[in-house]
Amino acid sequence: MKRLLEIIIFLFATLYSDSLDTDVSHVIIDHNGNSIIAIIDSIDLDDVYYKLKSNNEPGKMDIDKVYYIYNDFDRIFHYDWSYYENLRRITNRTGKIVTLENDSIEFKNIEFASNRIYPEILVHGKNDTSFYMKSLDVYKIETDYSVLHYAAERGFWYSFSAFILSAAIDTRLKWDDSRRFAPQVWDQYNDLLPSVKFINLKPTGVTFASVSYLIPMSVLASMLWDIYKDKRSFYFHPLEKETPYPRTMYVFSPKHLMQAFVKKSLVRIERSKVGNYIISNIRKRVNKK
Repeated sequence: MKRLLEIIIFLFATLYSDSLDTDVSHVIIDHNGNSIIAIIDSIDLDDVYYKLKSNNEPGKMDIDKVYYIYNDFDRIFHYDWSYYENLRRITNRTGKIVTLENDSIEFKNIEFASNRIYPEILVHGKNDTSFYMKSLDVYKIETDYSVLHYAAERGFWYSFSAFILSAAIDTRLKWDDSRRFAPQVWDQYNDLLPSVKFINLKPTGVTFASVSYLIPMSVLASMLWDIYKDKRSFYFHPLEKETPYPRTMYVFSPKHLMQAFVKKSLVRIERSKVGNYIISNIRKRVNKK
């Protein structure tokens, strides 16, 4: 009888434990602040695979669209490059923090702890006090206007690159096979330069007036755009599941896109048999040196 009772208790405990929802929930946040509550199945080079917590329906999301992922224990285990870039832009600036409870905290400096699994922010307050707070308790961080120097750089390089590219295209269209390479290239890019007498560079290039006018205008327009889009504000934890950020947190960077493409391409090559053989031999030779 005692043995039978033990078996019944064991079966009841087993069935009851199976009925409990003991899976750890994950929250996937995209660059726009939209959130998905799910159970992460796996993450590969291109996608995040999950099952929705509400109905167990499987789904996937492009990993390049994921801002960050955290779980029930406020443990963050995936960050997008844009997240790190936003932290870099915020660090060592003045501004204010707005928490999920709508409290405002002004600071004269801000730093981010190196432990990114349980992320914390070191806040240097304006009353000469410093303290740590959890990143997931923060709704947004609003910096001062010095962050607009990124807009100025962007405006300069976009317009400058456009002039360089147009000169290169014009050189190709007007190419003369009877002339040497260097003089033809110099004739085109010389149009972008002003007159400089001490190096005998004269006269002023026909395109220089456009360069000297459009580049500053591009810089100014870029800064005004960032002010209009409120790019001084960096958002972290959404206020509500169905409430996206006021602006996207995605940071466009041609350099990062190229690096990510090369990295993914190398990983795909290494996963193939031939690629793995070649790369393994290269690594062995490098390690021997």
